[in-house]
Amino acid sequence: MGITLWRSKWIILLGIFALNIIAGAFALVYLSRESGARRVEKLEFASGNKLLGFLIILLGFFFVWAARLIFLGNILPQVTPIFWVFLWASLFQALGLKLITGHKWYVLFALTILVQGIIYQVYGHLTIVTDYPFSIGYSEAGRHYYASMYHAKSLYDMQLPLPFLHPSRYFLLSLPFLVEGLPLWAHRFWQSLLWIGLTATSSVLLARRLSLKGWIQFFVAAWAFLYFFQGAVYYHLHICVILILAGVSVKHPLCSLVFVILSSVWAGVSRVNWFPVPAMFAIAIYLLETPVGNKGWRYWLTPFVWGASGLISAVISQFIYIRLSGNADVSSFGSSFTSDLLWNRLLPNETFPLGIILGITLVAAPLIVAIIQIARGQFSRVHPLRWAALFAMLSVLLLGGLIVSVKIGGGADLHNMDAFLVLLAIIATSFFAGHVAGEDDLNPIWGQIHWSVTVAALLVPLGFALPQIGFLPGYDHVKVEKDIQTLQSVITQNEGEILFVTERQLLTFGELNNVRLVPEYEQSELMEMAMSGNREYLETFIQTSSIIVLHSSSLKIKNSHCRKKVLSSKKIMPGCVMWVRRCYAPINRLRLSLQQIFKFSCRVPASLIAKTHLQNKKCSIRLSALRSNPFPDPI
Repeated sequence: MGITLWRSKWIILLGIFALNIIAGAFALVYLSRESGARRVEKLEFASGNKLLGFLIILLGFFFVWAARLIFLGNILPQVTPIFWVFLWASLFQALGLKLITGHKWYVLFALTILVQGIIYQVYGHLTIVTDYPFSIGYSEAGRHYYASMYHAKSLYDMQLPLPFLHPSRYFLLSLPFLVEGLPLWAHRFWQSLLWIGLTATSSVLLARRLSLKGWIQFFVAAWAFLYFFQGAVYYHLHICVILILAGVSVKHPLCSLVFVILSSVWAGVSRVNWFPVPAMFAIAIYLLETPVGNKGWRYWLTPFVWGASGLISAVISQFIYIRLSGNADVSSFGSSFTSDLLWNRLLPNETFPLGIILGITLVAAPLIVAIIQIARGQFSRVHPLRWAALFAMLSVLLLGGLIVSVKIGGGADLHNMDAFLVLLAIIATSFFAGHVAGEDDLNPIWGQIHWSVTVAALLVPLGFALPQIGFLPGYDHVKVEKDIQTLQSVITQNEGEILFVTERQLLTFGELNNVRLVPEYEQSELMEMAMSGNREYLETFIQTSSIIVLHSSSLKIKNSHCRKKVLSSKKIMPGCVMWVRRCYAPINRLRLSLQQIFKFSCRVPASLIAKTHLQNKKCSIRLSALRSNPFPDPI
């Protein structure tokens, strides 16, 4: 970078940062000891100190935001610097709460961390709420187009097949379309509510089923809320979690079976690798709360019935949805099975700096260590077969998540590890709450968790919450209006069909007039077919429209050999893009949203061009729009 540390102001910054780490670690160790805790507890609890405590809390809160947005935002935008600022601020805020309430400082420290983490996550998910008509990130607003397919007749005056990707997610997103005329910002707000509300519901149910009382129930629920966002566990999958946590009880196996089936039916129209997951959650609860005793093989009847019923229900559910969806090409539902595996995603990489292995280790390690510490010396209280079954399910979900993460289109975060994370949370919180039945005692007294493990379990989710701190969105309304007018002018001047590969929500929400939807080849669908190597689909991507609108980054082509193990967010089969460049000439470019408009001008049969370039191996495509924000911060 051309920085000479010993002659630069950077040496001061690095020195402060190093001292900050040492001092922060020393403070945590000191306060964890009895002598340090006693000194903190001696702080006077007097009415005169309440105002000071309140000021300390506010100062710490705003200092973190100021440090993130003003001091570190442009210089050190990484999570680690602001993490240590947050740690120091939280320590002082806990002391401020101590002056106000007089409670134990470590309880107040945990409360400070959890409450602020929730604020960061809620704020981050609400910042998406804006009336900006174009997509904020890759196909962000385009998701609302897929949701609109459930109401295609009223919106587009045509009957469209239902989505083959994430049907349950788009069904939830489609509910605001029941109210006619709602703008895009209202749909974005609804999606934010789904993220926040369904995650919070799963978190509360997880804490309630453990029969915890008072503040400890709030602590567990707040921690689970932050923990689930580490994946993140997508909101439509929380429906499965909610049904299991709300309805499964070892005392009522038949009623539990109903909820397992309902949850599995939802999983069947959600994600293929979640087909067996609801039953596995239910079986884990059974294993944790039911001793083997003298039941022998009969002990396993309930898990078997739940498991078989759940898996069969999920398969039948997807089969019924496929039949009702109206999709002519049913092979699209299995597109995820044919995409390449990019094993470099397991290690730190450009798309996910932590890498899948390091990331999931960081997230899961505190919980695994906590389970070991709680059960240390008492493993025999749980039957070996119960341990084996729990370990086997965790291993299956871990391995399955790793495989899905390395498929093209995955691995940009830990969201494909979601089932493993939820199951691990169920097991860890059950041990923490003493909600695990022993073979000789239904309510055994389990061991304690070391303070360092508890702190790690609290702080790791904050590493995923702190990046949510950012400025409120805004954009140049004049430039946006000019881009819309440019598109409308192109529509008015051309009589043929206009294919919106990107930004179809402009049609959904009436930003453009007098244009008929061309339903084929939307960006997400096109990328899915390209990543899965659907040659037949790509070969039919021929001249059907006189105008094509797509993001300019979709056409960045480099003349180098295609590499199999490139970033999935930058890979697509070359035929489609090469065909667009050969058969379409650019006629305009939207300056703010970076959309390009192309007009058909091909003299060579498009089918021949597509076939030729599908066989051409000597090119690589750089598609930076996929799973990243391609815009130069328009909002």
